[in-house]
Amino acid sequence: MYYSPVDTAQPWVSPALAWEAWQNNPNLFTMTPVQERNAARDAIRNSKVIEETVDAGYLQAEMRLLQNRLNILTGVRYETTKTEGRGPLQDLSLIWVRNADGSFARNAAGQRIRRPEAGAANSMEELLLTEKERASVANRSYDGYYPSLHINYNVRENFLARVAYARSYGRPDFADILPSLVADEADLGEIFDPTASRGSVTVTNTGLLPWTADNYDVSLEYYTNQGGLFSVGGFIKEISDFFGTDARIATAADLEELGLDSRFLGWQINTKYNSGDARVSGLEFNLRHSLRPLGNWGRYLSVFANGTKLRLEGSRDADFAGFIPSSLNWGFTFTKNPVTFGARWSYLGANRTAPQLTLGADGWQYAQFKRPTLDLNFSYQFGQRLSFFANGKNVFDEPRLLHRYGSQTPDYARVFAHRRYASIISVGIKGTF
Repeated sequence: MYYSPVDTAQPWVSPALAWEAWQNNPNLFTMTPVQERNAARDAIRNSKVIEETVDAGYLQAEMRLLQNRLNILTGVRYETTKTEGRGPLQDLSLIWVRNADGSFARNAAGQRIRRPEAGAANSMEELLLTEKERASVANRSYDGYYPSLHINYNVRENFLARVAYARSYGRPDFADILPSLVADEADLGEIFDPTASRGSVTVTNTGLLPWTADNYDVSLEYYTNQGGLFSVGGFIKEISDFFGTDARIATAADLEELGLDSRFLGWQINTKYNSGDARVSGLEFNLRHSLRPLGNWGRYLSVFANGTKLRLEGSRDADFAGFIPSSLNWGFTFTKNPVTFGARWSYLGANRTAPQLTLGADGWQYAQFKRPTLDLNFSYQFGQRLSFFANGKNVFDEPRLLHRYGSQTPDYARVFAHRRYASIISVGIKGTF
């Protein structure tokens, strides 16, 4: 045993001692049938492979006008992507006996009959029958043109105006397109209800397209004689085919889009899809300056601050989990040879991460640090080749709060969880030889 440096009251198993004990006695660690089954299940579900081939080419042109005060840079890039992937296939309905017409066979009590080769519930026999390694296969391809235009104009020697347009794209994560299917057929018995879901199937959408965006940016930048910077800007990102998550009753069109066979017609489909148009717009600022104008002492200190405010617009299913609606960073750096010390405070606004339908149509989960986090860095230079450094991230271990609420949720019931990730401290010596 050893004790965690984060919490000395928490004992942990030492991997080194456990390995040494197993080396001395291989019979010391054995698996139960349940553990063997779980290990086989994890091996099947984690056995995924994907190969992605990207080919691209571009043209670029640049010109300078008005005695080099105006700079224009433009170009276009063509890119094509081909992806081939294999992943796990799970069908829980395979444990049941079926009649010739495909319906479930039943005993005298009306219960479904389990296939003998399926073994007991949660057994290895059931696992090998219902889950197949890399049996879900998908191939996909897409391409596109991505033009851009950047215009920089020097209003004065130290005052710069920028205007830009660019078409960009965002690829789906491999986890969202690697073939994977989990099916669970509902037991509807003799009841016929055309509105009832016949089962649920959770499937990765191997046909998920990358979103594309037309980006418009404008900014003003002022540089001081002391090397400082003051800038402000605005931007709009018009997105097509944005990612979204959904649970819906499958239609024939849904099955064709996802590459599923007709037996899933009327099932509840859980997947990620291209949810349509979205817009991200916002304002940002950035300032950085030495305090030297305040006196000779200020030459060792520089301060900075930057922030962003976003407006997110899209359908309810639009996945904005990767967009922080507001952020603010500020701090200082002290530099006097051979010492450098810096502090950075960061505030992140509440990030909407996942819908919570049980809390109403406007129910969501939000993530946010309780207070601004503080990062520190320190370095000491020993001559030209050797230096010591010590860095700390979130040094006060501020917890990250998860809130789940809708418009009808009372304030006292909104906090769902507190999560602590501990401070990250790194200390070392750097050398150049």
